[in-house]
Amino acid sequence: MNHPHARQLLGFYRSCYLADSRDLDLDNLGKLPANRWAWLDGREELASGALPVIALSPTLGAELEKQQNLYQRELQLIYGVLPICGRLKRDDAPTLTICGPLFYYEARLVVSAEGDGYLLSVDVQQPHANWRLLRSLMLAEHVDQLSGLPLSAAPIDARGLGALLQWLQRFTAVQDTLHGAAFPGLEEAAALLKARRSTHLSLRSAAMIALAPRGNGSRGIAHELQLLQQAERLSPALQQLLGEPQRTEGEWRRLSSPESLPSLLSEVQVQALEGAAYFDLSQISGPPGTGKSYTLAALALDRYLNGESVLVVSRSKQAVRVIADKLRNDFGMVDMVLDGDGQDMRRSLRNHLDAWLQGQRGGGRFSDEARRRHLRNLERRLGHLSTPLELAEEPLHQRLQELVEEERALADAFRLRGEQSLHWSGLLLRAERGELRFWERWWILPRVRRKIREATRLWALVDDLRDRQRERERSSRRYLNLRRQEQLGYLISTQRDTLVRYNQALRARSSQRQLALFDDIEPEQLLAAFPIWVMTLDELHRLLPLRPELFDIMLMDEASQCDIASALPAFQRCRRAVVCGDVRQLRHISFLSRVRETQLLQRAGLQAEEREAWSYRDNSVLDLVGQQLNSQQAVTFLDEHFRSRPALIRFSNELFYGQRLRVMKERPGGVPCGSLQLLRIEGQRGRNGVNEAEVARVMELLTEHIAEYWESPLKPSIGVLSPFRDQVEAIREQVAGRFSLEQMREFRLLIDTPYGFQGEERDLMIISFAIHRGNSQAAIYLNRADMFNVAVTRARERQVLLFSCDERTLTPGHLLRRYLESQQSQRSEEEGGGYMNAFQQAISAALNQHGVRTWASYPLAGQILDLFCRRGDKCLAIDLIGFPGEGEGFLELERYLVLARAGLETLPLSYGLWREAPEQALQAVLQRL
Repeated sequence: MNHPHARQLLGFYRSCYLADSRDLDLDNLGKLPANRWAWLDGREELASGALPVIALSPTLGAELEKQQNLYQRELQLIYGVLPICGRLKRDDAPTLTICGPLFYYEARLVVSAEGDGYLLSVDVQQPHANWRLLRSLMLAEHVDQLSGLPLSAAPIDARGLGALLQWLQRFTAVQDTLHGAAFPGLEEAAALLKARRSTHLSLRSAAMIALAPRGNGSRGIAHELQLLQQAERLSPALQQLLGEPQRTEGEWRRLSSPESLPSLLSEVQVQALEGAAYFDLSQISGPPGTGKSYTLAALALDRYLNGESVLVVSRSKQAVRVIADKLRNDFGMVDMVLDGDGQDMRRSLRNHLDAWLQGQRGGGRFSDEARRRHLRNLERRLGHLSTPLELAEEPLHQRLQELVEEERALADAFRLRGEQSLHWSGLLLRAERGELRFWERWWILPRVRRKIREATRLWALVDDLRDRQRERERSSRRYLNLRRQEQLGYLISTQRDTLVRYNQALRARSSQRQLALFDDIEPEQLLAAFPIWVMTLDELHRLLPLRPELFDIMLMDEASQCDIASALPAFQRCRRAVVCGDVRQLRHISFLSRVRETQLLQRAGLQAEEREAWSYRDNSVLDLVGQQLNSQQAVTFLDEHFRSRPALIRFSNELFYGQRLRVMKERPGGVPCGSLQLLRIEGQRGRNGVNEAEVARVMELLTEHIAEYWESPLKPSIGVLSPFRDQVEAIREQVAGRFSLEQMREFRLLIDTPYGFQGEERDLMIISFAIHRGNSQAAIYLNRADMFNVAVTRARERQVLLFSCDERTLTPGHLLRRYLESQQSQRSEEEGGGYMNAFQQAISAALNQHGVRTWASYPLAGQILDLFCRRGDKCLAIDLIGFPGEGEGFLELERYLVLARAGLETLPLSYGLWREAPEQALQAVLQRL
């Protein structure tokens, strides 16, 4: 590798990652609360391969599921076998009580088909050694033998068990392994309790299920960082990320096809698609509720349309799941997106392959012509040409192109018609004022009046355009899915051996065997079978070899919460990369001190002065990408906010985003719904960090909300947030004791700190600030901009603030004080309207007679609407054309589409038509209301 500085940085980031990582804490499961773990009895049947699933008692299953719902991000469900129990005496430290499994599996809990019990499943091909515990048990003279643990990716049989027992006796402080030899027979709880209290360590024949605190490290990522240091070649995206000189942008141009997507994109979203096609490294800045996931899904599909393979990653399982759901549900993509879909990613991939290879899914037989056509496409693919596949379904593809052209023609007709309306209306106004010359009055004016009455209505052109867009979206979905079926059928027909080898690699019992099988697979053929991969960063090493430029493009969501080291293997696997996030939201957490980081930097051969630029501790992936971009054109700022009612986003929009967000949910004239409510509580923050009065009020609010909507078919979701962990734990404990699992599930109840809510949203948010007068340290924590911004922007419809303090006791610039004071000064959500000119007055008077309320010059979604109308629950914007003043012109067509995305129809109405055919114009408005 001819990049010495990059090699030094890779070594530095690997050292930081290892120093900062923590393994899953499974040293002593006995210290967990009793409702988070349990021994199993009878015979072990999962790890030994006897059964694919086992049944749990309804009581145990329900309690585990309830705890799992309450602690979605903090706890991980595991199934452990062969526990080591007893006490470990150490010369230089206190004695340790140990009760942890020798190895474990990530477990999955599902409700049985009958709905009366719970089933537990694991993937026996993915065992995880309890490395944290084993490191403490290794004999000093044998610490280098830790990597030799004989743990096979297969069900435990007598031979495998014997190898494990022999290894333990030889290299660790566990000398009593006799009881473990009885596996898969399981010991009784009384014997295990006795073993836990014993003064010596023993291996037991037992199995347990537990919700254990999550770790923040991955041995797979650490290993791949080591491989990166030794790599001969780095991908262009990784080189640019690490500060290496790059080619001049624009040496060649890739295509973007937003018009062929089954979606309606804004101008800035189209810019994001173009940036992803053009730049090796680009960034999407997405404030809360601006459709980051939707944009990334559209971007992935756009790159697939242009013949590219796509990797979508994030540290957050929730983030990648949302993107996969949008590709399937919002864009209608079937059998194209590879993700875990709520289960283990490897298992999901194996299920896909099994179904295809067994003929349950995919295409059928292919003609010679079809084979020749796909061979040409494959040659193009191998030549890295972004040429869309030729399809047998050419009529559908042709119709899609025709619709795109028809949309363009209608858009041109709309602009021309708008200019004519503006000109004709101006002529009528001059006639009314007596400003026309003789020949204009007797020759031009009659012709114009006739044209106004006979010409195509502007709203008809808008209606036709929307009809074409809807048909295009439907045709695009059919086209993409038919294209995918033909592509997949061809691959199964002609490249079946590749899919078989990859299936074998996924089922390999050892990582060495898996890597050997990976080396025999052509990545182009593999990615043609699976064009869009969606997964977490921790899953990459289990499924894909570490090859430079394996994918054409990588998309990363929630990049502000991702540390740099974890992302480097993903950057190596792609030619280009797009990172998405928000520097105004929470960043990744590192426990590495600045002093230690500087030491690691110097050990890697770098200068201490470089720490600020390359800091692992203080920089996220989003920060580092922002520093390395070559052009501001590589940055896209998403500015349409869809999530919240205006009162809920206004403070953040003004303070953190300079009022650049266009709020899409603004509606005047509605019944006041109290979307933002402040409840002052007479509470005190105790020494345990809990404000009991606020906890009690939270429970009252939850009880009221659940009771009000329990019989409703649509139940508004609930989130409870507190900035303080102790307050969150106290609320969770109360919720677990009062509400059923069904209630929690139906209302999607989430209780967490801001860190657990980033990327989440709920209809009702309850925020417990949990401070009172005199809590100076707690108040300082509340003044963190990133934490505060996340905390107050999670609500869609309603937000309730619980506050036990007087904001006037906080410093004048304190965020919480400014937030509460800003709510008191905000205008009512009912307010609207303004000065009306004669044209607006005439239309408003006519509409008012039919029960329509109107507002003039109303701001919405970054626009000033000439006239906003409301009758009942229906709303309509009217774009008035041709009357002198600020609104004389007509809106650009893109503005109509912006308002359509906000769920608001816009009707263009010229002054000329109102004068010549007022009844027709009035009926056009009323029909839409």
